[in-house]
Amino acid sequence: MRRNPIRQRWAEGKPASNLWIDIGWPVTVEALGRLAYDSYTIDMQHSLIDRATLVPLLQALSLGQGAPMVRVTQNDPGEIAFVLDAGAYGVICPTMETPEECARFVAACDYPPRGNRSWGPLRGLMYGGADYFDAYAGEILRIALIETRLGMQNLEAIAATPGLDMIYLGPNDLGVSWGAKPSYTPNHPEVDKAMDQVAAVAKKYGIAAGMHAASPAVARAAVQKGYGLVSLGYAAKIMFTAAGALLQEAFGK
Repeated sequence: MRRNPIRQRWAEGKPASNLWIDIGWPVTVEALGRLAYDSYTIDMQHSLIDRATLVPLLQALSLGQGAPMVRVTQNDPGEIAFVLDAGAYGVICPTMETPEECARFVAACDYPPRGNRSWGPLRGLMYGGADYFDAYAGEILRIALIETRLGMQNLEAIAATPGLDMIYLGPNDLGVSWGAKPSYTPNHPEVDKAMDQVAAVAKKYGIAAGMHAASPAVARAAVQKGYGLVSLGYAAKIMFTAAGALLQEAFGK
């Protein structure tokens, strides 16, 4: 089966980079996929990307070397199975708050006896390889997104879920849950504390820690704390910022 570049980085003792894809145009995603990111996460929750749009984006990413991952809209077994069948090598499930929710999520990612996923990975088989059934469990990533106060309260119980590969900190929504304004970087003392807690709990339970880090400084801090996956921003925002900087430099506006 095709190897997961994120797991390869971890095997080398190195953290993995990730770019958040919130643009639904395949040619743009194909261009971004030519960069040296270790992974790309297609966001179905906070974008205009639906099931019909998703597959061409996964196909575009397959021309590059990064692992294709998807943040699903919710903890729905049908949707989770769909993105895996379409060729996703990782699933990020939003708003994970209890160990029971996490157990349902992990079960939806795996075939019996580990879980309850139904067999039929049409494109996943073509992208992953003929030995998909035998090797998928050690390549795909099951990632729980922690982004609420309740999720942090249940962090250890969630991290202890058998089969879970990563707990992923969402600093934006977590800050909002503490009364802060939305921000792409940590902007509340409880979010700063959560950065340390997620890293420590992940290490305790032998799984990886991941997080959004929309600035190089936050990314470096996350790596220093032991995070194994760091997302370096949203594609649409990065393109908007870069285009604006060029306009300002050339025309002063």
